[in-house]
Amino acid sequence: MAENIYPKLHNATWPGIVGKGPDSEPPISLEKMLEMTAAAEVDGVKFDGVDVGLFDPSINLDDLDG
Repeated sequence: MAENIYPKLHNATWPGIVGKGPDSEPPISLEKMLEMTAAAEVDGVKFDGVDVGLFDPSINLDDLDG
């Protein structure tokens, strides 16, 4: 298979959070989403990067030290 040059393939982290919570299944941690993205492959094609959603619980915007 030819190498994918453009568009670059990115995975988004928001599916690990949206629709999750106390009345549903727990959110998927950012670490787990990164592990799954790094391991994902179809016909030799892997993701080129990750688009990180800057919102709880992945990123705490109220943590000024973090």
